[in-house]
Amino acid sequence: MILNNKQEAEDIVQETLIKLWIKKEELNKISNIEAWSMTIVKNASYDVLRKVKKFNLAGFESDLEKLSSDSPELSLNRSEDLNRIRQMIYELPERQQQLVFLRDIEGHSYLEISNFMGIDQNLVKVVLFRARENLRKKILKIENYGL
Repeated sequence: MILNNKQEAEDIVQETLIKLWIKKEELNKISNIEAWSMTIVKNASYDVLRKVKKFNLAGFESDLEKLSSDSPELSLNRSEDLNRIRQMIYELPERQQQLVFLRDIEGHSYLEISNFMGIDQNLVKVVLFRARENLRKKILKIENYGL
């Protein structure tokens, strides 16, 4: 499931069925109705991820909070680190942000992301590599120079 939310997914399927019904007179012009429908579902799901979640890192934050100890100093340091990482992700190009979110935060497979985004699996891996490399360079810059 792309959205990890059954109700949102059902809503998108319902909207797709409505669009099909509205365009029922034009469906004979579409060579592959199933592919067209899946494209509508994929794009609508992508819109939900972009608009509703806006790459919300809440799940990521809660995982980090679980790792923190009772020490207020450690909690503060982790919070600052999380804010830095979040900012670094937001500074990535949009496609890199999306793929980092889908793979590293949401945990989707390369195949799921490939199907969802409509791009080749190898491209998914390349873009993710570049995104992670950008993040690594930024983290090293902070660690080495305090910038």
